[in-house]
Amino acid sequence: MLWLLLDVAIGLIALAGLTFVALGLWRQVKDLGREVARAGEAIGRATDDLAELQAKTPPRSTLGSPRPGGP
Repeated sequence: MLWLLLDVAIGLIALAGLTFVALGLWRQVKDLGREVARAGEAIGRATDDLAELQAKTPPRSTLGSPRPGGP
């Protein structure tokens, strides 16, 4: 009977430890998700700014441009 109680106690301690580790991992995953979302927003803003600048700037093409000192 004593061995059964000891086995149950060890199982409960292991389960509590696993729960503690799982909750810590879950918190880290949530924090990572927030960071990824923030980075995505920053990339989106940078992409919008780049598109706006490209729309304002006339395109520069080097195809067919005359060479300096050439025909």
